[in-house]
Amino acid sequence: MAVTHLPSEQTILLIEADFPTASPRMLFDYWTQPSLLEQWWPQKAELVGKIGGRYHLSWPQMNWHLRGHYTSFEPGKQLGFTWKWDHDEPEADEREVRLVLMPSATTGTLLHLTHAFYRDTPEDQELRIEHHLAGWLHFLSRLQQLAASPI
Repeated sequence: MAVTHLPSEQTILLIEADFPTASPRMLFDYWTQPSLLEQWWPQKAELVGKIGGRYHLSWPQMNWHLRGHYTSFEPGKQLGFTWKWDHDEPEADEREVRLVLMPSATTGTLLHLTHAFYRDTPEDQELRIEHHLAGWLHFLSRLQQLAASPI
């Protein structure tokens, strides 16, 4: 199982992760069912799973809140959502995340994650690499471990 940062322009972050024993539908569920999502990412997840539906992920002990809405919602195929933290500056850009789930040669799934858009400024590039890349590498590894041994 690997989580790989793929080469890309500075405006986007591309990551690929292999889930050898998780079907695309099962992996989609880990992103869209609060009880499964809370096992690997936020402490608390509230969402309305449909295009235009809103989500709220929170870490109450740290007072962190991530909010957005779904821009694509195709079970087992793809998921897109906007991304903005409550503690971001009001003028901060809303980011976009897109997941594409592809069946792998085995019974698993290859996940392509795109996190965008970043400006070519030192602040945005630090956010892109030091925060978002580091976070995705950590949490996608947690998801790989969880999906490798489903209940």
